[in-house]
Amino acid sequence: MYILAINGSPRGRRSNTDRILQPFLEGARAAGAETETVYLADLKINPCLGCFSCWTKTPGVCVHRDDMAGLLPKIRRADDVVYATPLYVFTVSGLMKDFMDRCLPNLDPHIVRRGEHYIHPSRYGDGPSRQKVVLLSNCGFPERHHFSALVETFRRFTDNPDTELAATILCAGGELLAQEALRESLQWYPDAARRAGEEVVRYGHILPETQAVLDTPLAEPEVYANMANLWWDSQIRPRVPVQEAPETRAGESLSPPIVLPTGEPGQSPRTCREAVLGMAAVFNPAAAGNLQADIQFIVTGEEPGNYVLRIRDGRCTAHEGIVSRPTMTVYTPSDVWLKIARNELSGQAAYVKGMYRVEGDFSLLLRLGDLFSGPEGPTRPPAPVAAPPEEETVQRGPIRLPGMAWLTVAFLPWIVHWATMDIPGLSAWVSLGVPLLLGVLIWGYRRIFARPTWMETGTPLYLALAGLATLLGSRFFAEYRDVLGYLALAGIWLGTLAAERPLTAEYSQWSYPPALWNLPVFLRTNAIITTAWGWVYLLMAVLALAGHARPEQALFWMVARNLLLVPAFAFTAWFQKWYPARG
Repeated sequence: MYILAINGSPRGRRSNTDRILQPFLEGARAAGAETETVYLADLKINPCLGCFSCWTKTPGVCVHRDDMAGLLPKIRRADDVVYATPLYVFTVSGLMKDFMDRCLPNLDPHIVRRGEHYIHPSRYGDGPSRQKVVLLSNCGFPERHHFSALVETFRRFTDNPDTELAATILCAGGELLAQEALRESLQWYPDAARRAGEEVVRYGHILPETQAVLDTPLAEPEVYANMANLWWDSQIRPRVPVQEAPETRAGESLSPPIVLPTGEPGQSPRTCREAVLGMAAVFNPAAAGNLQADIQFIVTGEEPGNYVLRIRDGRCTAHEGIVSRPTMTVYTPSDVWLKIARNELSGQAAYVKGMYRVEGDFSLLLRLGDLFSGPEGPTRPPAPVAAPPEEETVQRGPIRLPGMAWLTVAFLPWIVHWATMDIPGLSAWVSLGVPLLLGVLIWGYRRIFARPTWMETGTPLYLALAGLATLLGSRFFAEYRDVLGYLALAGIWLGTLAAERPLTAEYSQWSYPPALWNLPVFLRTNAIITTAWGWVYLLMAVLALAGHARPEQALFWMVARNLLLVPAFAFTAWFQKWYPARG
């Protein structure tokens, strides 16, 4: 059996759609099927012109010369076709719609009666006598009824004797599958998708017990909606700056600061009161910066109580009572927060399941792990977005370096090149050969244990081209190699803005939980920093060119371009803290 899967998500391999599709195909392969995935986002497929040339002037051949021509034979010979698409305006994505429209050359223009309806029959007879279709979709809404129009479309699409809608996998709230902290608690869903793949191959359909699992909601609709809305609020609504958090007002009932006695190292909190009030003991002033906030806890259950963590001027104090305008309010049963504090329950998983809820500044919830990141002890703070374990804060491999340290390593070939290219009497092969060898070693190491960034790939490519220019005796390169080097760096940095992630995000992400890597504020922060450095390298190229134009002032222009690095580093250090807090 040959199964062709069409992924119609613009996110391609990074999509939530693919997180369901690939386990399904794994199950199909385990049952003996051959599978192939086509990512429409990687292909050029033009919209159908409606000219009908593929039916009249050039039967079976479209006027477009694009990637669709190679897909038409695969569609014809597939035993099963999986249409995997996110839900866009209650139907397929635009990529999938273009693909489906462009399947027209496979059909004959004549209208014939097949079964109970009139249809366009297949032009060719080289495929299976009855092709099975699997519809796989996910959406951002928490309810399954949003798929009704999509399902009806595919019922009509397959309503003929030549085609059968064999299975539907419809995942509401699919965005939850992308959350690293929820992966373990939601593993039952990809496991069910894997079983579904096996069953479609073995039995031709999904067994009822597996279908029932796939139809189970990932989260309660209200909980999912609240979580999504809080996240969007943190991104798009103007918020009162945290430094303007109010002081205690008249009518507020707040106890004096409470300091709990220190327990034995490694001892877990015994009560929810200890878990909440003890967070002040592990407050991290460095992570707070100039944060001014009141975090209100409304605790219910067996240990009801009202507590406040007040952050002012680099200090955190714990109180019992209520404040009138908290920055963020956590509503939680006592047993839930106690389990989170004891690391018996994932804070983010508990939030998604509706075990507690949050009102106010949702971005503050994402910072709890950093704000209360003190040493292990009886008051270890709960972290709804947990701090990454040690192995996630470093790149894989025997060399255990934080992500940003790898950016420094990526610059080593350039540093060696710049330091040696103007030494009198030193061969150009030394100033190029040694950095090239170093760049290739760095690229090879990263290729084995991670994925090389644009910086780690572009560096040896540039040095190799520079070496070729030297071998060919290029006087232009020999004269302007400093200018060309800065232009190459500018191209590498600015070029990543059109890629999947800006360059600095590839390194800085390892200092944060995976749940934050795709947040818009994280990507925007790194895009702006990457843009700033790209323009710095362009300006350095201009100043280096000025040194060539005025050789008597070469020293001045060299100092000027190197001084540009001072404000660039200062801007980076300031902006990466200021912008996320503001945005």
